[in-house]
Amino acid sequence: MSIPLMLHLILFQYVPLWGWLMAFKDYRVGQSLLEADWVGFKHFRTLFGNSDFRHALRNNIAMNVLSLTLGTICAVGLAVVLSELKSKVFVRTVQTMTYLPHFVSMVVIANIAVMLMSPDNGLINAMLIRMGFIQEGIFFFSKGEWFWIIHTLIVTWKGFGWSAIIYLAAIAGIDPSLYDAAKVDGAGRWARIKYIILPSIVPTIVLLTILAIGNLVTGGFESQFLLGNPLVQEYSDVLSILALRLGINQGNFSFGTAVGVFNSAVSVSMLLVVNAIARRYKSNIF
Repeated sequence: MSIPLMLHLILFQYVPLWGWLMAFKDYRVGQSLLEADWVGFKHFRTLFGNSDFRHALRNNIAMNVLSLTLGTICAVGLAVVLSELKSKVFVRTVQTMTYLPHFVSMVVIANIAVMLMSPDNGLINAMLIRMGFIQEGIFFFSKGEWFWIIHTLIVTWKGFGWSAIIYLAAIAGIDPSLYDAAKVDGAGRWARIKYIILPSIVPTIVLLTILAIGNLVTGGFESQFLLGNPLVQEYSDVLSILALRLGINQGNFSFGTAVGVFNSAVSVSMLLVVNAIARRYKSNIF
C-alpha cells in the first residue's frame, strides 16, 4: 500500500533535486544542463552580496516567526476556551466560523483586506473617522513599517481556527480522571487549565512548532506577493519573491535555483537543530 506514495514522493520530491545542479552552473534557456559552464559558488556569492537578499531573509524570518507565535497563541487559546464551554451548538458554530477562512483562497482574503483598509470608503477607515481617531483615510498598505503587523494579523486570522482543531483533539485525549482528581483537590477552572490542560498539550505544541520551523525561511510567497506593493517592497519581499523577480523574470534561472538551494539547506539545518533540542525534553519527532 505504501508503494504508490513512495513512488509519488521519489518522482516529485527527489527526482527534481537533479535541477539543483543548475545553481552551480551558468545555465541559459535552450542549453543542456550538462553542457552549461560550471561556475561553482558564483551565484551564491552574488546572492549573499545582494542587499535585497538580506532584506528578503530578514522579512522571511520576521514574518514567519510573528505568524507562528501569534498563530500558536490564538489556536491554543481558542482550543482551551472551546473545551471549557458546555454548549455543543455554540462550540460547533464558533469552530465553523473560525476554521472556515482556512478554505478560502488567499487571493480572496487579500482582496477583502485591501477593500477593508482602503483609504477611500474602506470599512476600517470609515470607522476610525466616525469615532474621531483620524481626520482622513489612511493608506495602510503604503506604510512599510506596518506591513509585518498587518500580514501577521491576516495570516493568523486565516489559519488559527484550523490549527485549533489539532489542539482540541489533544485536549479531548486528556484522561478525565485528572479533572476529577483536580475537583476533589478544590482546583478551579483556571487551575485546571494551568496544571492539567496546558501541560498535557505541550508535546503537541512542540511537535507542530518543529514541523513549522522548517518553513521559517522557505515559507512565504502567496500572502506577501498579494498584499505587497512597490511602496512596501523593502518589508514585503521574501526569498521566494526575490527568486521570482531576479531569477525567473530576468531569465537568470541559475540564480533562482541558488535561492531555492539556500532555502532548503537552511530549513533542514534549522529543523535538525530544533529537533535535537526537543529530544532533550523527549518531544522530538525523529
